[in-house]
Amino acid sequence: VIFTFAGIISGCIGGKGEGRLYKVVADYFTTVILARDTLSIASEFIFYLIFPAIFLIAVFFLGLSVFGSLLTNAVPLTYGYLIGCVSFFLYNNYTLKGLAYCLIMIFPYGVLCLLSIVLCCRESISMSEYIVKSISKTGKFLNYGFAVYYKSFLRNFIFIIIASAVKTILQYLFGGLFSF
Repeated sequence: VIFTFAGIISGCIGGKGEGRLYKVVADYFTTVILARDTLSIASEFIFYLIFPAIFLIAVFFLGLSVFGSLLTNAVPLTYGYLIGCVSFFLYNNYTLKGLAYCLIMIFPYGVLCLLSIVLCCRESISMSEYIVKSISKTGKFLNYGFAVYYKSFLRNFIFIIIASAVKTILQYLFGGLFSF
């Protein structure tokens, strides 16, 4: 969680000015958020599902590696950085309307996805330590193994599906309030 907040803060700092990152966020905003009326419910749901699923899959495979416990913390940092960049862009360019959009549309979805990613990071670190200790035969984890790890990943993936459904519902309920 600390890494995510650090990512959000650094995303807000990195999103300032007219640099390359600012242009990327502006391009994302114009091609994704402003073009939301052209998407069907199913395609919008899939779009909101793909973004956190990429992070979740990255965490899953990091947990299956020996170095996963060291690298896993970079995933919430990156996720927070992206949320911070988009949030700062919206606040900087649209002030109260941008802040309202963040509070109603981005943060509920972001918090639900973040919870799933952080829980998966915890399991990923445990799995990576399990693999290291199994290889070196220095310790035993009672009631832990690949089956528990897969079930945990599946549970977190279902949670991301729910978060994407919530985001899609919020988009169709409140998306009309924000005509940027």
